[in-house]
Amino acid sequence: MAFKKLKFGLFFTFSFGLFILLNFMTVANAETDEKDRFALPSSMVNIPVCQKKALLLHPGTIKGLRTLHQNGVFLFQIRITQKNDVDVLVFCDGETGNISEKMN
Repeated sequence: MAFKKLKFGLFFTFSFGLFILLNFMTVANAETDEKDRFALPSSMVNIPVCQKKALLLHPGTIKGLRTLHQNGVFLFQIRITQKNDVDVLVFCDGETGNISEKMN
């Protein structure tokens, strides 16, 4: 008799655990199948591209990165310190990844 109760208890515990596990898995899958709400807009994806292009034009160390946004257009202001301690500001278009303006 005690063995049957133990067997039922183990079965119930296993079934409940499996139910909880499958329930969480379906919730996680449901969230990933939707559009990713936390993805960056297409005009923000080119940050690494802008950094690489800026460093190719002005070798040095990136000391700062600012995001400038106006009317849906993103520009990245990248501050580079070169080896001779000269600071250079490079502006990059966030949508295309092209360097749009350079200033000393």
